[in-house]
Amino acid sequence: MDCKEVRKYLFPFIDRELDEKIGSQIETHLDSCSLCSREFESERRIESAIKEKMPRDQAPLILRQRLIHQIDGQERRSSFWEAFYPFLRSHLRPILATLAVFTITIASFFIYSTARTPYFPIFQEALKGHTSFLAGKFPPEIVSSQAEEVSSWFQGKVDFPVAVPEFPGEDTELLGGRLSRIDDRDVVYLFYRSGEHQISFMIHDCTGIKLPRVRRIEAYGREFDVFTSQGYHVIHLEDEHDEVACTIVSDMDLELLLELFSQVRPSSA
Repeated sequence: MDCKEVRKYLFPFIDRELDEKIGSQIETHLDSCSLCSREFESERRIESAIKEKMPRDQAPLILRQRLIHQIDGQERRSSFWEAFYPFLRSHLRPILATLAVFTITIASFFIYSTARTPYFPIFQEALKGHTSFLAGKFPPEIVSSQAEEVSSWFQGKVDFPVAVPEFPGEDTELLGGRLSRIDDRDVVYLFYRSGEHQISFMIHDCTGIKLPRVRRIEAYGREFDVFTSQGYHVIHLEDEHDEVACTIVSDMDLELLLELFSQVRPSSA
């Protein structure tokens, strides 16, 4: 080891931070090199003097107490976790199993309740009936433009009164009607023409049915449930004091259809 390498390791050697092999090589060099040996002794005396002159004040009592308190707190937290972990490990699985059973029970109850009280698919079925009528797959069973004649045809066929509505004006013409069923409920279909638009008018018993959530519109002093799909508007109206509801389907402008429908009361249909 030459002088340059010894000087690079001189301070770590003084502080005893080198391994035995390098330290032994430095000692061998210092024994044979008077220049490096004098530099070593000079640096060692300077460092020794600095250490002797450095103040050795103790930390303030309040600081030491605070440090001791923090150390004790950390040890207590570690001891608590070490004591609690076996308990948690042995009881965590039953707790999770109980939560899983509870979650499944709630979900099953919700599914069961929904199955027991399903939504009445009035909007989808009304749209399906209307498009089938337009395609000629759902023709009237009674063809007549006379409201009394069509109303008489339904007598005795359903358990609710059927009063065929006559819309004001000469633009809306009755084409006829037919009987159908939706979810084991009798449904009366009436078909109209208004200008170039076709209208399907449904009358059905609404006792105990649950409707899907759709848009609700307040117009002409009444509330209408409105469902729009495939360019058609399905409007539902029922009277809270009546068990008979009406649903109308058409591609007419919604505002015009609401105005037309507002002139019909479920109790009169």
